[in-house]
Amino acid sequence: MNLFNRSQDRTATQTPDRRTVTPRYRVEETSEAYAVTALVPGVERSGVETTIDGENLTVQARRASRVPSEWTPLHRETLDVDYRLVLELDHRVNREAVGAELNQGVLKLTVPKAEAVKPRRIEIKG
Repeated sequence: MNLFNRSQDRTATQTPDRRTVTPRYRVEETSEAYAVTALVPGVERSGVETTIDGENLTVQARRASRVPSEWTPLHRETLDVDYRLVLELDHRVNREAVGAELNQGVLKLTVPKAEAVKPRRIEIKG
């Protein structure tokens, strides 16, 4: 069963100084939750925004170059990057308990399953 469906393609938009891309990501499932791992290299915690709006879980992140003001760039091969990932949620998740953690360019989202879909033991009587 597929919880998440990518709602955009992998195409990038680009201007001379900045581009927007979909980060590489994966979704894994445990009995308690779904785990989404997205690669957003060079992004600091203050540059990440994760929101849930209706059926969509959206991750937006911004990587910007930090060059000291006294430097004059002579050549630049890297662009500033905006990452955008939109995943569709369904009724099987607990939207109120979604958590996020960023560590060295790896964003980990934990999307707990709704209680109604978690495995449970049924007591046998008699």
